[in-house]
Amino acid sequence: MDRETITSQKVLERILFDESAEPKALPLSLLAHITSNFSDDKEIGCGGFARVYRGMLDSGTVAVKKLHDLVDMDEKKFSEEIHCLMKAKHKNIVRFLGYCSDTQGEMVVCEGKLVLADVRQRLLCFEYLPKGSLDKQITDVSCGLEWRKRYQIINGICDGLYYLHQNHIVHLDLKPANILLDDNMLPKIGDFGLSRCFGEKQSQAITSKLIGTMGYLAPEFYTRRQITFKLDIYSLGMIIIEILTGDRGYADIDNILERWRSRLEKSQGDKQLVQVRVCAEIAIECADFNPAKRPDTQHIIDRLGATRNADEFATETGASSSSSVAKSAVVAPGPTIGPENPMANELKKLTDGLYDMTKNQRFSLMPDDSSNVQQETDIQETSSDVEESLIIERTEERDNMVATLSGSISPEFTVLPIYGFGGIGKTTLAQLVFDDAQFAGYFKVWVYVSQNLVLNKIGNSIISQLSEESHVAERQMIHIKLRELLAGKKVLIVLDDVWEKNPDTLNSLMAMLRVGVDSMVTVIVTTRDEAVAREICHTVEPYELETLTDKICWKIIKQKTAFNDRVDKKRLKHIGREIATKCGGVALAAQSLGYTLKGKTPDEWESVRDHYIWNVSILEESSSRDHEVLASMLISYSHMPECLRSCFTYCAVFPKGHNIVKYDLIHQWIALGFTERSRIFDSMQLCEKYVVQLLGMSFLQYSKTPMSDRW
Repeated sequence: MDRETITSQKVLERILFDESAEPKALPLSLLAHITSNFSDDKEIGCGGFARVYRGMLDSGTVAVKKLHDLVDMDEKKFSEEIHCLMKAKHKNIVRFLGYCSDTQGEMVVCEGKLVLADVRQRLLCFEYLPKGSLDKQITDVSCGLEWRKRYQIINGICDGLYYLHQNHIVHLDLKPANILLDDNMLPKIGDFGLSRCFGEKQSQAITSKLIGTMGYLAPEFYTRRQITFKLDIYSLGMIIIEILTGDRGYADIDNILERWRSRLEKSQGDKQLVQVRVCAEIAIECADFNPAKRPDTQHIIDRLGATRNADEFATETGASSSSSVAKSAVVAPGPTIGPENPMANELKKLTDGLYDMTKNQRFSLMPDDSSNVQQETDIQETSSDVEESLIIERTEERDNMVATLSGSISPEFTVLPIYGFGGIGKTTLAQLVFDDAQFAGYFKVWVYVSQNLVLNKIGNSIISQLSEESHVAERQMIHIKLRELLAGKKVLIVLDDVWEKNPDTLNSLMAMLRVGVDSMVTVIVTTRDEAVAREICHTVEPYELETLTDKICWKIIKQKTAFNDRVDKKRLKHIGREIATKCGGVALAAQSLGYTLKGKTPDEWESVRDHYIWNVSILEESSSRDHEVLASMLISYSHMPECLRSCFTYCAVFPKGHNIVKYDLIHQWIALGFTERSRIFDSMQLCEKYVVQLLGMSFLQYSKTPMSDRW
């Protein structure tokens, strides 16, 4: 090390151990040295904006965030992030230690030649938090963190957000992945790359970009592009729901309370159940569709403060018994809602919020014209639109997979992962193999996994599909029951949409399904991540699903639009082929656009082809394939009649991957007044048509689990 590097390392070590010290400018040479020149073995995280490395000092460890060389990352934006970070000093905020903005000579290709260019390097240095991010710790109620830890985390996040808002900082990307945990599981809010620092009297700002993370982004931001503190409050509500339930989106709170009741400490059960209820109520208020009805951080802190002393809170509210705790008001799947029903007011609130949201929710995608005038909605109801295979030119892939599984060297237990971009058709290809005659004599199980891999949840899903039992609480009993059910049988299991990267968790999952001799267990795994595919499988080569050609995307669009029956197909042919190229080889994009374009005029086809949404960034962390899927879905959404938008928006109350009972949902739509008036169809018939349309546009999909009338 040169003298400058040695000196600056001592400065950084002093800052690390002196919490009152101010962050300093750090030389690039130091940050390169402590990360072994940003070597792969020091990398601890990677996102759309940056890579994060572990930096080793003589007396401690730091985290170094190296920003990607983004076109739209200028010095002003970098300075704004540093400004926010230097203002944010709190025990529940990741501590900022220093920054670097320097140029470095780097060989790059320019006009076909290698040239030495000055490349701007921007880096940030933070305290190192060994427990990683919160999203890795979230599980359902049956396992994982005990209530005391979850409650501590909820309180810490709220305290941190209260501090930010008091200091006029809007985070704008609050989510579990951006909340880090120290050795004591103390939560700390991090990643201020999208944050805004307001002036003392400023309460809002306008942006032209749609930024943030889907699932945590407040619904009004899609239409208004208005930055307010209420955006963070919505994100907070979604995070608390996820901490309480293990899933994104709303859940049956009474059911959650019942499940927590069986797990809470016996001596503290009633008191802690009060805390569960209050946290659930806060979450629902924060996630209100109407931003004006969301509480501010002061209100949230006050309510949580009352529950920190559970004895005092129980006395003041009279909520000392578990029976009173269970009276939480949420949307329930009841078929009838009358004026005397206590749920009516809650449903009315939700209805108002949904109408507020959908009334203006055009996403600035399509100009207002006569098509927006209320009229008898033309619901497309061709049954083939939703019941056909929709796997075009994938039979070769299916045959290859079946051959691979048949030729496995370990027939008693075979795992074959399929990996590829989201929306490319992994699930549907798995369905083709699932239905293949090769597996006609097999017991079959389909489990939707999603981002939170919970072993007990997966085990119970398999048990419920192979037997009459529905819930086994203990992990050991799940293993015993699975061995009993799988032994001596031929079983085909699909684990759909696996995101988990932890090798230990994946190994535990495989161990749970490997029952030994006298059985043939075949497991198909779908995942977006090649690393997950290779970690989970060691006997056969994972199957990479390639993108479709533009020709095949055009074939899907033609099929979905009944193109060959149109009299104007000559004019539409060129437009349609250009739209197909915008699908990026992703089947989901082609299917959604195809259904949307059915029955539309040539001018409307052109408006889809030429729309600006194809050329703007929807999610700053998304890949190009994600962009094409999201853009196509936004365009399809913008073409929905208002009644259908309300019905679809209501589906946000269910977590991702949730199996919805069809007629329960229809009864709720009717109770909420989402159906239009019709001289021809009654409300039930209209809702049946809405279901058909949402399935056709790929906004809903048929459930793969063996339950009738569910998606």
